[in-house]
Amino acid sequence: MLRNLTLSFVLLTTLGAHAQLSITDSLSIAQIANLLEGLNVAVSNVTTTCDARAAGEFSGVSEIPFTQGIILSTGAVDDAAAANSYTGTSTAFSLVGDPDLDSLALVPTTDACVIEFDCVPFGDTLLFNFAFASEEYPEFVGTFNDVFAILLSGPVINGEINAATLPGGVTVSINNVNAGSNNTFYYDNENPPGQNVSFDGFTTGLTAFAVVQPGSTYHFKVAIADAMDQIFDSAVLLEAFSFRSVDMSTRVPAVAASPLRIAVGEDQLQFMLPGNAGRMEGRVLDATGALVRAFTLSGDRGQLSIEGLGSGAYAVVLDGAEGRVVGRFVKP
Repeated sequence: MLRNLTLSFVLLTTLGAHAQLSITDSLSIAQIANLLEGLNVAVSNVTTTCDARAAGEFSGVSEIPFTQGIILSTGAVDDAAAANSYTGTSTAFSLVGDPDLDSLALVPTTDACVIEFDCVPFGDTLLFNFAFASEEYPEFVGTFNDVFAILLSGPVINGEINAATLPGGVTVSINNVNAGSNNTFYYDNENPPGQNVSFDGFTTGLTAFAVVQPGSTYHFKVAIADAMDQIFDSAVLLEAFSFRSVDMSTRVPAVAASPLRIAVGEDQLQFMLPGNAGRMEGRVLDATGALVRAFTLSGDRGQLSIEGLGSGAYAVVLDGAEGRVVGRFVKP
C-alpha cells in the first residue's frame, strides 16, 4: 500500500519544491536487505517478525532527518505520512511483544516489530544511522515508554550491547531525549505542528557505533514494541544505505584495551582516564588518517572543541611517558 502526502504551497517555500513523504509497507526480504546494505559490509540472513503493515520504506523530504530508509512501527507505518494532529496515531495489532524488549522496559510489551540480520564488516568500525519517533511525546515523559533497541552481538563484543545510544552512551528513550533532557537531539513536531510526519516528536539523526573485528560475522536485532498498552504508536527509522564500516586500524596504532573514555557533545569532546597519566600529546584523526585536531591533555581529564568537524568516525591518539592510548568516537 502506498500513501503520499503532498505539501502545501506554504510549506514548499520552506522545504523546497516538490517535497513529499512516501511510505510503502509489506516489503520483501530482498527489499529490506537492499536498503540495509551500505559500504564495506555484507548483509545476509534477513528476517522479520511483525505485521506486514508495521514495516516499510519511506522516502521524500519531511521533518524527519533522513530522506530514505526503513521504518519499523508499533502501528501502521502508512499513518506516519500525515500532518501532526492532537488526536494522535494509534493502531493496535494485538500481537505479542519481544522478550529482549520486555527486559529493557521492565514491563510486558506488545505489537513488537523486529528485523534481524547478520553482517560481515570489512573495516574495524561499524556505523548505522537511525532516529526514534513517538506519539508518546511529550505527555508520557517521565512515565512508562514504548521501547526500542538496536542489539549487536559478535566477536570482541562483551555479550550483547544496545547500540541505540546518544554520543557518550546514554540510551535513547522518551525519558532520556526530550525537550528537557538532551534537547539538542530532540525535534518537537507539535509546536508548530509538522505537515508531513504524524509523530509528536522524534530524535535528530543519530549514529550507532561499535568497534568490531573485520571479516567476522555480527548479528543485529532492531526491535520496537508498545509497552504496557497498545495505545499511541512509536517508530524507529533506519537511514537507507547508512549501514557501513570504515577501517581505522590501518591508520591508527592499535592498543589491547584502551582505558580512554570519550563523551561527545554537539561541538565538544570530553576525555577521561582512570588515573593521572601526566602530560599527554593528543591527536584527532579522521577516517582517512588525516590530522584534524591537536591538543595537550594534563591529568586525568580534559575537553576539546570539535566545532567544524564533519559527521563521521574519528580516532583519538594520546602519547605520553607511560605509552600510547587510543580511542574512537563518532560525530553525528
